[in-house]
Amino acid sequence: MPQQRLLPRHSAPARLMVWSGWLDEARFLGRLYVRLIGIHARSTMQYKVSFLLRTAGSFGSVFLEFAVIVMLFQRFPHLAEWSLAEVALLYGISAAAFGLSELLCGALDTGLFAELIVRGDFDRILTRPVSALMQVVASEFSLRRLGRIAQGVGVLVIAAAMLPGVWSVGKVMFLAATLLSGTAIFIAIWLLGAAFCFWTVRATEAVNVFTYGGTTLASYPLDIFDRWARQFALFILPLAWVSYVPALYLLDRADRSGLPTWLPALTPLAAVIALAVAGLVWSVGVRHYQSTGS
Repeated sequence: MPQQRLLPRHSAPARLMVWSGWLDEARFLGRLYVRLIGIHARSTMQYKVSFLLRTAGSFGSVFLEFAVIVMLFQRFPHLAEWSLAEVALLYGISAAAFGLSELLCGALDTGLFAELIVRGDFDRILTRPVSALMQVVASEFSLRRLGRIAQGVGVLVIAAAMLPGVWSVGKVMFLAATLLSGTAIFIAIWLLGAAFCFWTVRATEAVNVFTYGGTTLASYPLDIFDRWARQFALFILPLAWVSYVPALYLLDRADRSGLPTWLPALTPLAAVIALAVAGLVWSVGVRHYQSTGS
C-alpha cells in the first residue's frame, strides 16, 4: 500500500489546515462560553427582585463617581481647558468599556482568581481538556454589572447631546470602535492582574490600583497628570487609549504635550497589542504555575 506523503510544514495547504483547526477550536470555545454564561444568566433571573436591586445598587454606586465630577465643575468651569461635556464624554467611554469588560471577564478579578488558586480549584481546571482561561472567565457571570454599563452609556448619551456639533457618521463609527477597543484594553488589564496571581497570590489591592483605579484615570484628561503618569498611561499600561487618545479625534482637540494628530487611529492596534501581551503573560504564568497544595 503506498504511503501517504506528509505535507511540508510551511506549505500553503498545511497552513490552511492549521488555520482551519484554530477556527474550529475558536467556534467550539465560543459556543461553550455562550452556553455557560447562559446558565449563569438563567440562574440569576430565578430571583428577579434580587437581580433588580443589585443592578440598581451597582448603578447608584458608580453614579456617585460621576456626581463628584459634576460637583468639581460647579467649582471650576474648566479642567485643564476641558469642559464638563468633554470630561463627561471621557467618563462615559471609560465607564461603559470598563463595565463591559467586567461583565465579560469579572472572574479574572484578582480577589476571585486568587481564591481559586488558594483553594486549589485551579488544579482541577488544568485537568480538563478545555482552555483554562475560558473556564475561568465563564465561571462567574454577574448580570448586576449591567448597572455600571447602563450608567456609563447614559453619561455617554448625555455628553453626546451636550456636544451636538461634534458628531458625524464617521465619528459615531469611530466611537463604537473606541468602546470595543477600550473594553479589550480593560480585559487585557484584568488578564494581567490575574496572571500576576501565579507569582504573588495575595496582591489583590496592588492589582486593583490598575483595574478599578484605572477606570478613574481614564475618566479624566491626561493633561492634568504629571509627565511620568502620562508616559505610563500611554506606553506601559495603555489606559490613555481607552478614552483620552480617541477623544482627541472625536473632539477635534490637540494634545497639549504635542502628541501626533494621527495617533487616535492607532487605538484598535493598541488594544490588540495589549491583549497579545496579556495573553503571553498568562501563558507563561500557567506554564510556571505551582499548586498551593490546598
